[in-house]
Amino acid sequence: MQLFKLGKTFTAADEQARQSEALKKEADSFQLATDGGYIKWLKYALFALFGYYNARLFIVTVPGWEGYMTAFFALAGEGTALYCLINFNRSSGNHQAALGVFGALLTLFSVTHATISWFRMEDNARLSGRIRFYCESVAFPLLFGLLLLAAIIIPLMHWRRKIAAEQAKAQTEIQTNRAQLVAQSANLRAESELERERLAHLKEKITLGNEYVGELENFAKMKQREQEALAGITDPELRKQIAATFGISEIKPPEKPVTVWQGGKVVEQRGN
Repeated sequence: MQLFKLGKTFTAADEQARQSEALKKEADSFQLATDGGYIKWLKYALFALFGYYNARLFIVTVPGWEGYMTAFFALAGEGTALYCLINFNRSSGNHQAALGVFGALLTLFSVTHATISWFRMEDNARLSGRIRFYCESVAFPLLFGLLLLAAIIIPLMHWRRKIAAEQAKAQTEIQTNRAQLVAQSANLRAESELERERLAHLKEKITLGNEYVGELENFAKMKQREQEALAGITDPELRKQIAATFGISEIKPPEKPVTVWQGGKVVEQRGN
């Protein structure tokens, strides 16, 4: 009985493995529809046909070189419309919206002119005057305006513009911070130089003060020697004459001490 259950378990496991392998093969063989191939080449062929009939319309209806110039811009409109349609699914946001709007307008412009050219409406007696007036006076300014707006607005709405703006903002902040850092460094260096100058000035003042004190001491010693020299002159007249000559205040010489003895003891000491 146990062997029968074991065999049944192995059989169920093998069946499950075969089902898993079949599902895997089915998933690997499934392919989504692509946007290339036949539809892609059909789109190119249609726009080439539209371009031909657009160019023919303006060359036939607009005389001289102006017709060829208008035809050239009509072909530029074809190329711009094709560019918008190809890149519509490759973009997003405002850029995708701009591609959709200009792609639709230029495609409508192209199809309308190609239809007029295909049916040779410019040769119709009833419509010929209106079509020629439109081709000569209205079509070129309209086409030129659409292409000019497309050339300006589509790049402005590109997603890289936002990235570039963020990069520019970041670079501006970096350069601003760098400039502030340079200015702060310059201020700190200036403050350091100022403190060094103050320190040098203080040292100079200390040096001058020490020299001044030394000279004062020398001056005091010189005055002391003057006083001692005058005091050493015993002749009053000569001492007075020398003091007057050098502008020195007269100083009386110190009195010599006199000792008074009484009964073999010193009782008093005084000057002469």
